[in-house]
Amino acid sequence: MHQKIIILDFGSQYTQLIARRIRELNVYCEIHPWNKIPDIDNLVVGVILSGSPFSVLDKKSPSPDLSHIKGELPLLGICFGAQFLSHNYGGEVLPSSTREYGRAMISRINSNETISKGMTSGSQVWMSHGDTIKSIPDNYSVFASTEDVEVAGYSVNGEQTYGVQFHPEVYHSTEGKVLLKNFI
Repeated sequence: MHQKIIILDFGSQYTQLIARRIRELNVYCEIHPWNKIPDIDNLVVGVILSGSPFSVLDKKSPSPDLSHIKGELPLLGICFGAQFLSHNYGGEVLPSSTREYGRAMISRINSNETISKGMTSGSQVWMSHGDTIKSIPDNYSVFASTEDVEVAGYSVNGEQTYGVQFHPEVYHSTEGKVLLKNFI
C-alpha cells in the first residue's frame, strides 16, 4: 500500500477537485465525511480539511475532533478548514463585510515557509467565503495576504499545520498546485 492523504469533507463543492489535484501529484488520497474520520495509520502522511457551505460561527457547523491529527501529522485547512483551525484554537472569525468571491491577487507572501516555497507575490488565487479570519492564535504566523484579506494563509509554529483562505485546488489559483505539492 502507498502513502495516502485523507481529505475530511465538510460539504464543499470543491472536495472532489482537491482529490483530483492530489492524485495529479501522484499521491493516493481518500475522501471521508468530517464526522467519520478513518483510523489514522502509518500510511497517512497528511490530512486536508475541505471548504464548506457552513460558517464556523454557526452552532450546528461541523466540529471534528482533531486531537489525534493536529500537531501529529501535516494538516492543511482550506477555506472553512482554515477558519475552523483558527476559530477553534484561539483565533477570531467574523462575517465579512462583503462576500469575498472570485479572483484575488496575493499581495504579500513569505516564500521561506515550507508550504509557500516557490509561490510569488502577485499570483492569482480564488476566494469563495462569507466569513473572514480577523485574528489568528498567538502561535500562528501569516504567510500570505491579499489586498482585502490579511490572513490569506497561515502556518502554526512548531507544527506542520497550515490554513489558506483561498482555494488552491481550483484552476483560477495559478500557484495552487505549487502549494499542494509543497504540502505533500
